[in-house]
Amino acid sequence: MPKIKDLRFSVPIAVMLPWIFCYSKVRTRYMMNHPDKYSIQDRYDFGMRVIDHIAKHARVTTLVTGRENVPTGETVVFYSNHQGKYDALGILRNMDNIPCAPLWEMKAADRLLAHEMAYLVNAVLIDLESLKGKAKGIVDAIEQIKAGGNMLIFPEGKTDPDKGNALGEFQAGCFACSLKTHTTMVPVAIYDSYKAMNGNNIFDRVRVQIHFLDPIRYDEYKDMNKQEIADLIKGRIAEKLEEIEFGTERISEE
Repeated sequence: MPKIKDLRFSVPIAVMLPWIFCYSKVRTRYMMNHPDKYSIQDRYDFGMRVIDHIAKHARVTTLVTGRENVPTGETVVFYSNHQGKYDALGILRNMDNIPCAPLWEMKAADRLLAHEMAYLVNAVLIDLESLKGKAKGIVDAIEQIKAGGNMLIFPEGKTDPDKGNALGEFQAGCFACSLKTHTTMVPVAIYDSYKAMNGNNIFDRVRVQIHFLDPIRYDEYKDMNKQEIADLIKGRIAEKLEEIEFGTERISEE
């Protein structure tokens, strides 16, 4: 008999199935079939309602700092470490409804409700299984950023919940999104997110931390190459995670 995994993800989705099919999926499909009736903000706001519903049933509390570090009135690329299924949901729902499109793995976007959610948040899909697919995803992301869309990128690529809060390798190629568009970068440090929707403990409430770090303007990184920018972003996130590990971070609950 195959071992059941990630009940923290599958159980809330199962509980929500009537709501998903009778409300969320139907309404999203209507939006998809009538794109002229709904702005990006309209779709995004509805997407955040869906995310809030999922988080509630998943017994996840999110603790946040640094919202004041999110620039307004300009296009921003957010770069975050990556731990599990909750990462993008947690970050997006704590940005005060500022539309932001994640760079979303194509295979993951085929899951239940994920296809509709990708539409609501205007996600850019990337195929991580091939070099051509990766390149196309980055080009599509660059075009969307140039058009004025904020972007959320996970430089580690795929998740590995078994590594916990440890950082993996940051892939330098995704930082072309900033070098080609000259946009402000905001590093995001997430902590304990791997516990939120990965694993089988469905009874304990999980507290995830999300920290929006100081923005990095183009003047600060314009003379760097992609690998140097990757090291810069990873270093700032690593510093924040170390600060949390040593218990020096004070945060407010949302």
